[in-house]
Amino acid sequence: MRRETGIRDDTAAFLADLPAPAGGARDVSLEWPGKGAWLEGGLGHDERAVPRFHRDIEGEPQQVARLLSPKLLTGFTRWDGDGATDCAALSPQDNLLIRGENLQVLATLRRRYRGQVTLIYIDPPYNTASGGFAYNDRFTRADWLSFMRARLLFARDLLAPNGSIYVNIDFNEAHYLKVLMDEVFGPSNFQREIIWRIGWLSGFKTRAKNFIRNHDTILFYSRDAERMTFNKAYLGPHDFAPRFKPAEAAELSATLEREGLAKSAVRRVMKAAQSIGLPARYPVEDVWNASSYDRLNSVAITSYAGESVSKLLGTQEVKGQKSESLMKRVIEASSDPGDIVLDFFAGSGSTCAAAHKLGRRWIGVEQMDYASTITLERMKKVVAGDRVGISKRVGWQGGGSFVFCQLADWREALLASGENPDALAGRVRALGWLLHDGAGEAWDWSRFDALPDAEQRIALTRAIAANPMPVAAGDAHDPLLALTDAENAINTAFQSADR
Repeated sequence: MRRETGIRDDTAAFLADLPAPAGGARDVSLEWPGKGAWLEGGLGHDERAVPRFHRDIEGEPQQVARLLSPKLLTGFTRWDGDGATDCAALSPQDNLLIRGENLQVLATLRRRYRGQVTLIYIDPPYNTASGGFAYNDRFTRADWLSFMRARLLFARDLLAPNGSIYVNIDFNEAHYLKVLMDEVFGPSNFQREIIWRIGWLSGFKTRAKNFIRNHDTILFYSRDAERMTFNKAYLGPHDFAPRFKPAEAAELSATLEREGLAKSAVRRVMKAAQSIGLPARYPVEDVWNASSYDRLNSVAITSYAGESVSKLLGTQEVKGQKSESLMKRVIEASSDPGDIVLDFFAGSGSTCAAAHKLGRRWIGVEQMDYASTITLERMKKVVAGDRVGISKRVGWQGGGSFVFCQLADWREALLASGENPDALAGRVRALGWLLHDGAGEAWDWSRFDALPDAEQRIALTRAIAANPMPVAAGDAHDPLLALTDAENAINTAFQSADR
């Protein structure tokens, strides 16, 4: 028997408790079909054709409560430089890497971390329609806006009064996202539109019959502009881009030698030429990596340093991986040591890695399979003392720990339950998580009911296996799940109002 007591009320309270955006009345509002509804569906490619909208807590209370209620976590494992140990309890100081669909995880984090997060950085799907990413990057604009709105509302709820959020995006949705974030966070909390020049131009890029695209946009908002943490940053000589690339320096040195200068004199001239006229420090602008004072190239440009996860781990590349240097700039500007940093599109783990090395507490959330094969493996190297990214610059020698866990899921328990088809169908229907049939078609219970009995079992089994089914916190003691005493204790503490 499922226990829903309090879940619907808790979700209604969350929705009612969302404050109106700061900044007063607006004369411009972004509207789209389905605005105000809650879009169900994660980032998997097999889900992109069957999004499901739920109107609101009044119109579809059970569906919205199911979607937005806290969920159970399972598989808690603590990792440090010595390896893995079972995790019997969580402390407020623990770093967390959570595998699971991020809307479900955000709903789960809310009670423990509401108003506690100092910095959120996210690098969401850009909605490029390219199909070249491991996750779904081909939404309609209306679906993408609904997808982002839901997560930004939770993000605002998690931010501390002095907190900030940075969203990395590109031209496909940057301008729509700006208006959406004005509505969610309030126009007065908009801080900067940061233009990040990705790096030098490659031959492939220059083939475009247009101005050559070479930047991302990072939208920076505060939770409360009057109270936000901001540490003004300056660039020093170690940040400045060299005036001459190695090949250029070699050519100029050879020219000076041909003019009769001794090699020792050439070295002195070249050293002076690299530094004359440079300031002792230079304040960071809102245009990054676009002047001789600022060197902040993308991982695609600096991967020779070994930071690319394909080189670090010997795995496939994660397209769009961000550098630890980029994350260092954001983290140091908008948080202090000991503060909580959250990235709920964690990807390869750059935010988590940089936050760990900089002495921040961190929470990373990633849905895709590489959470276990890439993000986890990278963070294991971080605590062991990797020598890539910002490690040398910040004197990183390893240390600390983190806890890896994931959303509990009904699927394995259901498929192993041995229940007859009618009982299994009844339970799955009550859970409400079936979006698609495992073959790209939207799930239809009336069509399922019309199938012969033998085909029902096959169809239902295939659909269960293909649809994530996170477990509501209220179902913790369902015997079918067989959670351990330690898992139940951690989840109970996690959902306690006491922090």
